[in-house]
Amino acid sequence: MNRSDKRSEIKKLDEQIKEFEAKIFKLEETYKEVKIHYNNIIKKVYEPQKAYDMSPFAVCGKEAQAEAEKYKERIVTELEKSLSDTSKFLSQIVVIKEKILKEKKDCEDKKKALETELDTIS
Repeated sequence: MNRSDKRSEIKKLDEQIKEFEAKIFKLEETYKEVKIHYNNIIKKVYEPQKAYDMSPFAVCGKEAQAEAEKYKERIVTELEKSLSDTSKFLSQIVVIKEKILKEKKDCEDKKKALETELDTIS
């Protein structure tokens, strides 16, 4: 590989590194946004719903209270499923980001090696 080829390869690696950085930025922003909503749902919806006291429905009769309790449990179960799916999604973002970071480091290492070769040729 001659000097021109090495410079060309370094330029391609620089472009690839920039692409990796853009992807990492998007993943980080997505993670932050989803995590904010996830935490809000837990705090403002899931926990209050799970803790909601259905005993006031007893004035309408035991049957009404039991139905209200069943309805509440269905809501809590569905929320738990959605929260679990969201948690898995957040974990996948972390895994993908780690893979991209590794690829970026590989490119940076390759670029440094090529730059070192260019310096030794000079």
